[in-house]
Amino acid sequence: MTEEDARDWVVTHFGEPAARRLEQFGALVVSENSRQNLIAPASVAQIWSRHLLDSAQLLALSEGPGDWLDIGSGAGFPGMVIALLSDHSVTLVEPRARRANFLSAAADELGLAHVRVVKSRAESLPAHTFAVISARAVAALEDLLAMTRHLRDVRTRLVLPRGRGAGAEIDLARSRWQGMFHVEHSLTDPESLIVIADGVSV
Repeated sequence: MTEEDARDWVVTHFGEPAARRLEQFGALVVSENSRQNLIAPASVAQIWSRHLLDSAQLLALSEGPGDWLDIGSGAGFPGMVIALLSDHSVTLVEPRARRANFLSAAADELGLAHVRVVKSRAESLPAHTFAVISARAVAALEDLLAMTRHLRDVRTRLVLPRGRGAGAEIDLARSRWQGMFHVEHSLTDPESLIVIADGVSV
C-alpha cells in the first residue's frame, strides 16, 4: 500500500479534516524522532502506511463507545490516532518518561482533552474496567491477557496487532483462557494479523 493509498483510506472513512489532524500528529512524531527513537528511521517515509493507517484501522474493529486503554503507547500508535479519530476517552500507558512526556505534550498541542497519559506499566495501574484495550508490539498475547486481568471484564474487547505469528499465540491463549478469539488481516500487510478477543476470562 502506498502512502497516498493509506491517506486516501483515512479520508474515505473519516474525512479530510481527520486526515489533516493525523498529518499534524505524524509531523510531531517525525520531529521528536530526531531527539528520541520513537519509530524506526526507515519507517519515517512510510508513516501513513506503517503507523497512521495501521493504527486507524483498529477503530473499525472496536465496538461502541467507552474508555479505551492503549498499553505501551510509545510514539502514540495506536492510542493517539484513536483519540484523534474518535470521542473515546483514551488512556495512554507508557513506562518510559521521555516518551510519556512527548505524548502529554502532543496531546496538549493537538487539543486532546479526552487523552490521559500515565507513566506506568499496565500491571501497576489501579483496577478499572475499560471497554477496549489495545497494545501494539508490547508483549506476547498470553502476557497481555495476564497483565490486564484487573483492567477488563467479559464485556471488554481486546484489539491487538500481532504480526504474522498470531495463530500460534491464539492456540496457546485458548488452552488457558475462556473467550472468543479471532483474527482480522491488516490493511497495511495482508500477512499481518490483528487478534480480536471478547469475553476473556480465566
